[in-house]
Amino acid sequence: MFKKLAIISIIVSIFYMLLFFTSCSKSKPLRPGPNFVWVVPHTTPDGRQIPGHWMYAGPHISGKIWVAGHHAPDGRWIPGHWKHKHCPKPGTVWVPGHHNPSGRWVSGHWK
Repeated sequence: MFKKLAIISIIVSIFYMLLFFTSCSKSKPLRPGPNFVWVVPHTTPDGRQIPGHWMYAGPHISGKIWVAGHHAPDGRWIPGHWKHKHCPKPGTVWVPGHHNPSGRWVSGHWK
C-alpha cells in the first residue's frame, strides 16, 4: 500500500513540475512564410507596448498588400496580415499603413 501511494505521489509531482516548466516557456509564433523577419517586443517613444511580431521584408507581391501589425483605435493589437489589392479606379495608388508624425496608426488606403 505504501509503495503504491509513493509511486502515485511521484507521478503527480512529476506532472506538476512539467506543468510549471511548460508555463515558463515562451516562444515566438511560427514564421508565416519566407521573407519574414521577427520584430522583438518593444516600447515606442510615447510609451505604447508593441508585442513581438512578424514583418514582411520581401519583394512586392502582385495583387497583395502586407498590412503591418498595428494598434486598432480601441487599443487592441492587430497582427500583420495579407490583404488583396483591389484598385478602385485607374490612376490611384496604394498608400501602405504607417504611423503619422504624432505616432497614430494610419491604415493603408487608396489615394
